[in-house]
Amino acid sequence: MRIAAIILAGGQGTRFGAKKQFIELNGKPLWRHARDRITKFINNEDIVVVGVDTAGGVTRSQSVINGLNALTDRANTYDRLIIAEAARPLITSGQLGQITTITNPSCTFVMPLTSTVVTRDGDYLDRNKLYKLSTPVAFDFNLFREAYLSGKYHDFTDDTRIMYEHYGIRPYFLEGGENLFKVTYPKDIAILELLLGQYPE
Repeated sequence: MRIAAIILAGGQGTRFGAKKQFIELNGKPLWRHARDRITKFINNEDIVVVGVDTAGGVTRSQSVINGLNALTDRANTYDRLIIAEAARPLITSGQLGQITTITNPSCTFVMPLTSTVVTRDGDYLDRNKLYKLSTPVAFDFNLFREAYLSGKYHDFTDDTRIMYEHYGIRPYFLEGGENLFKVTYPKDIAILELLLGQYPE
């Protein structure tokens, strides 16, 4: 099985106030932390860092499309695709091992909810029936590429939604850990520094 990977590092960092993917952690930018961990499982030539190797898009979906386009020359050689985020750079070898061996056409890490959840209309939801979607995610390469390049999907915040909308395929869930914490605001860097000590490369 040959696996490709897209690392999303093309965001504008609106909430962070800067392009967080280039913020240094232990002497290297966040995107490189993500790539270095993934290269232990995937050949470097099969990894595209969107925002570094190719241009980022205006939306997440456009960034994914840019990553897929960068893999076009080798598209017929891949079986699986992993999509990771520079903003979640501490994925572990164990987690990569899990997601690269699952053969479900759509697979994602998830986190259980720990807070009470209420809709904006004031309806209370059962958090035990809900997950918070995370990354990395993994897909059947050809199915995912066909769906994304259909031109129907332009601004989705999670890639498993594309597989569901296009094929009706529900994702296979893998429960993640605190290392999949996402950097969103400047204060999150301090949290990431603490987690790095617990989840070294």
